[in-house]
Amino acid sequence: MQKTEEAWKMAVYTEKKTYHTKAHMGMIDVTEDFQHAVEEACRQHGISAGTVTGFTTGGVAGLTTLEFEPGIVNHDLKAALDVFSPYLDEKGRVVPYWHHETWHDDNGSSHIKAALLSPFITVPFVNGKITVGPWQNLTLIECDTRDRVRDIVFQVMGE
Repeated sequence: MQKTEEAWKMAVYTEKKTYHTKAHMGMIDVTEDFQHAVEEACRQHGISAGTVTGFTTGGVAGLTTLEFEPGIVNHDLKAALDVFSPYLDEKGRVVPYWHHETWHDDNGSSHIKAALLSPFITVPFVNGKITVGPWQNLTLIECDTRDRVRDIVFQVMGE
């Protein structure tokens, strides 16, 4: 039996959520928000499988998966990214970046850290549930040198 053109159309659902982030690697577990977007898409469009993508707007924040536990959240990931792009030197001075010369600010390291992460993450879902492991949390990470307000745009596609 052949599907009609209408039967091949995929549903697309989009929503946006705003977060208040903390400077210097503040992290927010957004796993439930990914799941909520999927549940809304399934409810509104009658879908059950597909993918959900979260995209954070702004140049100095990122999304990743990690085990959302105090050691990683409060210390380990920041320490690892500081190896590649430190904010302060051993004397407590802001490390100079060419970015600072261009914009006369202090967040050059923030841009490097965000570039090492990703502004988006895509997760499959099956039977209306995102397919993450038990210790795999979807996490928004603020890389800037001051607190920010960030948006994540969630887009669900499925059938």
